Amino acid sequence: MFNISVYLEKFKNLGQREGLIKNEILFVIKEVVGVDIDPKKIKTKNGGLFLGVSPAIKNTIYIKKDLILNKLKERGIKNINLIQ
Repeated sequence: MFNISVYLEKFKNLGQREGLIKNEILFVIKEVVGVDIDPKKIKTKNGGLFLGVSPAIKNTIYIKKDLILNKLKERGIKNINLIQ
């Protein structure tokens, strides 16, 4: 007989990877820029990072873009581009 719980185990950890990536991004931005960002204001899509924050924070992050991307690569996140 087919056990549905065994089948549903495949989908248990489906969204965890995105949450871990967001946490790493938040950690690196806080480390480099010194700004706390709400995780709900970060969206990733097709390797792009969209920030729903004020223009002043976006400009500060964009100025330090290279440093942030290098730190993300050191932490194992390689396919992210900052999009303003």
